[in-house]
Amino acid sequence: MSVFKKIIFVLGVLLLAINIFGLFKSLRNPAIYSEENRLHNRINDITIKYPDIKEQLVRRDHESNKDFAIRINKVVNDGFAHYWKAEGIDKYHLRVPVWENYLLFAASYINPKQYERYEFSNYKKDLERGVGLCSSHSIVVKGVLKKNGIKAELLDVGGKHVVVRAELGDSSTYMLDPDYGIVVPYDTAAISANPELVRAPYKNMAALYYPDAKDPYTTDTMVNIFGKRKYVYTVDNEFEYFSYWAIWIIPILLMLPYGLILIRKKRKA
Repeated sequence: MSVFKKIIFVLGVLLLAINIFGLFKSLRNPAIYSEENRLHNRINDITIKYPDIKEQLVRRDHESNKDFAIRINKVVNDGFAHYWKAEGIDKYHLRVPVWENYLLFAASYINPKQYERYEFSNYKKDLERGVGLCSSHSIVVKGVLKKNGIKAELLDVGGKHVVVRAELGDSSTYMLDPDYGIVVPYDTAAISANPELVRAPYKNMAALYYPDAKDPYTTDTMVNIFGKRKYVYTVDNEFEYFSYWAIWIIPILLMLPYGLILIRKKRKA
């Protein structure tokens, strides 16, 4: 039995060491800042580095809900790369690395459909990683808005795109699209009744892409998808929240049996 306790003690120490190592590692790979040169998709896709972006997401004195929401929508657009390719699963930590959370890392092999390319529920983790599709951009904006007392929700428009619906006070509700840094100053009812309302905000879509970009979204594409049905998009994984506590509790529990033996021996000596 003591041999078994020694084995699980060593395992606990190893897991604890992995956690501590992860405290000094960032989910954001600096290579993402030059990925645009290879992809030739979005022009100036990511220009704000981490952790500099965190300072720019702090609300300024006397900044109105509207001004704050519009500003952070653009900040997230500039500090986030539109990237979710299978080839970057480990390079850009789309699979949660073992040093970040060994339970989510293990889950990527047990349930690859959900966890191999994982979108965090915790917006701060998405922000740190700095890569994702429209939904990841929007998760960050929604998280920052809610932290600052602004009611916001994620909307899937037409099954093709995710944006943020933000209630900014004085009956003012906007659609924020941090994937493109675009603001649509109308609520869902008005847009559903007249999708052409989004044409002006998205009029410069062609300028956001390289000429050789593959299958870029166009202004007509955006008008089309905003005219379709909209759904609330939810990202709220309870296992993720639990796992960030469990990765610290598990090593302690593993170390405890043999640790108590060592304590007793020390007292007798």
